[in-house]
Amino acid sequence: MNPLLGKNFIFLITANCLAFCGWVFRNYLINWYVLEKTNSTLMVGLIAAIPTFFVLFISPFGGQLADKFSRKKIFLIARIISFIFFFLVALFVHMNFYPILFIVLCFSGIGIAAGLEVSASRTLILDIAGFKYLTWGNSITEFLNSFLSTIGPLAIAVFFTSISNTEVFFSMPAVHLISAMAALMLFIYFKEAKNEDDNKEDGIDKSIKDGIIYSYKSVNIRILLILTFTILFWALSQPLIPKIARDVLGSGSSGYAILLSSEALGAMIGSIALPLFPKIFRNSKSIVVCILIYSIALFFFSLSTSIFLSVFLLAVGGFFHVIWFTVILILLQTLPDTNHKGRVVGLFFTVIQAYGLGFILGGLLGESIGIVPTIITASIVPIIVHFICYGVSKEFRVLKS
Repeated sequence: MNPLLGKNFIFLITANCLAFCGWVFRNYLINWYVLEKTNSTLMVGLIAAIPTFFVLFISPFGGQLADKFSRKKIFLIARIISFIFFFLVALFVHMNFYPILFIVLCFSGIGIAAGLEVSASRTLILDIAGFKYLTWGNSITEFLNSFLSTIGPLAIAVFFTSISNTEVFFSMPAVHLISAMAALMLFIYFKEAKNEDDNKEDGIDKSIKDGIIYSYKSVNIRILLILTFTILFWALSQPLIPKIARDVLGSGSSGYAILLSSEALGAMIGSIALPLFPKIFRNSKSIVVCILIYSIALFFFSLSTSIFLSVFLLAVGGFFHVIWFTVILILLQTLPDTNHKGRVVGLFFTVIQAYGLGFILGGLLGESIGIVPTIITASIVPIIVHFICYGVSKEFRVLKS
């Protein structure tokens, strides 16, 4: 039986995608809320980046846990913790009781939970789907994430014409509650191939240090992690998009929702294209080409004063960026040996937290040098890094999965 049609994958995908939907709501609601309260892109970037800094330091330990213990148990516990913190965020915003302070505190707890479970949740895709269906498993995940990113902000913009109606913030814990329930069902029904005792083999080093050394010694894993770090430059543009929607395009919060949804729509289409054409996309050349086209689209987006052109450019960027992201992740899931998969994936999600620094830098640069120079910088640097890595390593040039 195709494992993608089984209940275990359905429970996993439901838990993952609804949790991601909560993050989509968070990005739209909290970013706009902070901008309206502070009128500062730097504050938008700082607050949006809080969870990522905790994930940065916690995810290596999460990867170690995923190699040592029950992944479904880690997954369930983290989902419950996330629900609690998102509920507290919504509650304090709704009560208007030091909302910015409690957003900061709760985002810290959310980041810790995310760092502990991210390796387990991604490795569970391989555990359930198997290598044969791994591309489809990841692509389905990204497709549904992109679909929810497309309709999420639009749904909020349609049903809540103003986010001053703070009841809308309870949409975040609502979807996380359903996510936790799906994680519970997975915990009950999924029989893991290895239990906690099976993972404690004598003579096998499960330390974080060993995972780092292993990743560094593998040329392709090392380069893939370097390329992953360029997510920082994607993030430079993110805290600027609400300001572009409000001040450049004059489209308000509804326009911001449309811009976010257009990028997600492109990503949704890209998630369909990847498994349909794996021979085209699952290689190092595709990674470089995708980041090149994405960066070109982002460059022209920075110059656009038309919301229609901006929507199109963000959709094109979303298409190629999700392929870039998913191909790197697939390669990092398949290249390591069995004893290092969790820690390598954990390092991937550690490095990718560079986007938290990108949020802060984007907000800071947007206020100091301006929106257009900031986004042009975010367009050019990733191209340079990818071309250097592709040029210097023959082993990477022939990499495919």
